[in-house]
Amino acid sequence: MSGLFRTLNIGSESLSVTRMGVDTAGHNIANAQVEGYSRQRVNVKAREPHQKGGVLLGAGAYADSIDRAHDQWNEKQLNRANQSAGASSARLSALKSIEGLFSPDLQAGVDVEITNFFNAAQNLSNFPDDVTVRTSFRESARGLAHSFQRVDGGLERERLDLNQKIGFEVAAIDDSMQQIARLNAQIREQESSPGSHANDLRDQRDRLLSDMTRKIDIHYYENQNGMLCVRGPGDSMLVDGVMATHLYVQPNPENVGLHDVMIEGAEGGMDFNLTRHLDNGEISAMMEVRDKVIPGLTQKNNQLAASMGQSINEVHRQGFGLKGFQEVAGRNLFKEPADLSRAAAEMGLEDAIEASTDAISFASTPMAAGDNVVGNRLVGLKESKILDGRASFTQFYADMVGGFGSQVVRAEHVNEAEEILVKDLQDRREAVSGVSLDEEATNLMRWQANFAASSKLITTVDEMLDTVLSMKR
Repeated sequence: MSGLFRTLNIGSESLSVTRMGVDTAGHNIANAQVEGYSRQRVNVKAREPHQKGGVLLGAGAYADSIDRAHDQWNEKQLNRANQSAGASSARLSALKSIEGLFSPDLQAGVDVEITNFFNAAQNLSNFPDDVTVRTSFRESARGLAHSFQRVDGGLERERLDLNQKIGFEVAAIDDSMQQIARLNAQIREQESSPGSHANDLRDQRDRLLSDMTRKIDIHYYENQNGMLCVRGPGDSMLVDGVMATHLYVQPNPENVGLHDVMIEGAEGGMDFNLTRHLDNGEISAMMEVRDKVIPGLTQKNNQLAASMGQSINEVHRQGFGLKGFQEVAGRNLFKEPADLSRAAAEMGLEDAIEASTDAISFASTPMAAGDNVVGNRLVGLKESKILDGRASFTQFYADMVGGFGSQVVRAEHVNEAEEILVKDLQDRREAVSGVSLDEEATNLMRWQANFAASSKLITTVDEMLDTVLSMKR
């Protein structure tokens, strides 16, 4: 009798293992399309055999644990690649947004307006006393000033947009840190029993970690309790088991109030500025564009605007205008900026020019309406190597835009290479951890066959027990 009951117990445990197998296969199928989900499998082990009459009898099998298919080394490689890919992607996105300011398709680009201005100057030099031509020249000068202002304003908006995005990304990182700390606590609790693996919670934690690695440069490790510890830039502690610090942004008055990334209580309880320690990830790339690329373009735009304004004014001051302006020279065409670092933003026509086209001064002598000597000198500025003694206005602008275009092209190539590497590592991860619906369907059929066989074992032992009991009666 005891042997039959032992066999009945083997069948019961077999049914339990089979049910776990069916549940796990169903769980895999349900999560097949969930990003970052790792395929799970039942780890079935044989029980220690019993000895009876000098013979070892098998004692069946049991479910030791439910494990997830997970390659920790591949995951670390993928996260490292994600940091570089995040940086290259964010840099390319920021540069592409700026690129629109210098698009050759713009009808009012700086290069177009420079050409229009000198064409209008040439036309006015041919007809210096024609009111219509003078009005056209004034409009071209306005267009030139507006083109510089448009580029300056566009660059400033892009810089502020990047600054705002940095704030959003830092808030997202901080939220991920808090969630990882909470998941650490849940994982520790659920894995306190031997053989218990918090597979789904670990997948959630890995997804959060993957998002963080794309945004900021971090490294991480598991402690002896299976809890994740995350260190950030400058080896700052972001998550330590169930405790997480806080990241936030703070205006930097030395950088026109733009955000710095701060960590709460990092060193001796004092908040610490992480900005200069950022080396990789989306935030680092956005800060590099915000604090280096855009200011560089702004400086060159201001340099070109200031040089044009000063050169044109220097020639224009030598000339005389019409009517009430035909006896007095010394007038500027463009306003002189109070601050050369804001030359583009402050560029505009002098009030006298705005008030009357008669103030436009193309004559070299007083009372000479048809004199165009000064006008010809102004037209001659178009090809003069004024900027750095080596480039005309249009050449300087072409060099500026060409240099920026080269940065965009390089960023595209780097991003393409980084994304290929990430895709390769993701494919390798999927090969290990991904769910194959065909494989899970096969597993279901296998577990179904196990269930039928286990059921048959139980019914057979039950019939044998009935036979034994009927013999006693």
